[in-house]
Amino acid sequence: MTEEAARRGSYVAAHAYSPEAIRHSIDNGVRSIEHGNLLDARTAAAMASAGAFLVPTLATYDAMERRGEQIGMPAVSRHKNREVLEDEQLNGLRLQAEVDGIWTALASATSVNADLIGRPDLGRVAEGCTADLLILDGNIRDDPSVIWSPDSQRTIVQEGRVIAHTRTPH
Repeated sequence: MTEEAARRGSYVAAHAYSPEAIRHSIDNGVRSIEHGNLLDARTAAAMASAGAFLVPTLATYDAMERRGEQIGMPAVSRHKNREVLEDEQLNGLRLQAEVDGIWTALASATSVNADLIGRPDLGRVAEGCTADLLILDGNIRDDPSVIWSPDSQRTIVQEGRVIAHTRTPH
């Protein structure tokens, strides 16, 4: 399957959590590992050597914790989800920024994802690229929390036009 996807200019993504599942996937040509919550350093190095990408999707665990019972999620699944949360694997961009630094986290959310899907015209602000912009009311170098804080002022620019503007509540 991975060879056929590559012949067609595409790739295969796998939902994998454990180092064993991740290693099996990349050894068989999978390019994108979704979730990867239990990834260890040795497997991360193997992923890098193979040119594989990690798409952590960590925010889903927070949603499942808050809404799982309400939407009928089985108890065994809620327990598994809680184990992931207890391993500190949930805070999405904030957690990634704490681990990798804000610039690496932002690159991962933009240009790295564009590279994964083979679209170098996305995820970058440069001539010839398609760029949507998020303008914040603070300097993320000094305070990265302006990205995820619900109180931050945000302006969204899409195709050169302001399409949304929110103000900080007073």
